[in-house]
Amino acid sequence: MAESEMNSDLPANEPESVTGDVINLTNTQVKCVEAEVARLNQCTINQVTAETVDFNNGAIQTVNSQNLTFQNGAVLVAHSNVLNFSDGGIGVASSQESTVNGNVGVLVAQTATVNEGQTGLIVAREIRGEKIKAVIMLAGETHGNVETIVDQRGIALFGLAVGIAMSLVFSLFRILKRR
Repeated sequence: MAESEMNSDLPANEPESVTGDVINLTNTQVKCVEAEVARLNQCTINQVTAETVDFNNGAIQTVNSQNLTFQNGAVLVAHSNVLNFSDGGIGVASSQESTVNGNVGVLVAQTATVNEGQTGLIVAREIRGEKIKAVIMLAGETHGNVETIVDQRGIALFGLAVGIAMSLVFSLFRILKRR
């Protein structure tokens, strides 16, 4: 397997894209990375496509991978079969299996393990964790201490209340229109 390595402190000399079997980048800014294995440390990257991504301290706009592991970083959109992260944040994540120790805006997964993490919306077939905090959580099975602002029952009650309110408003308009 060919291995590429890049260390850089000068943004003016950054390449548009980096491609290879194994990519090791440190303190680098690039638009696109395509590899079998991408090891990224303190990087800013627009798009990463790789089988395995190991990422520390930096920011990625979009990641498409089979295995994504990162720590102390930020990812805007992540699509991964297996997602593991801690002390970072993700805007939107979709995966088969997720282990979260950080903040996620939207998490969609088959199986999610949330430890000391916070999510805005989490949708999963199965959710496990020590301390699960979510604004809205939709799950088939939940194992662990869950703290939600809105749960499935809350959503159903909200929908019922909105339906009743809308029917009252339409009924009132019909009555007023007849006069």
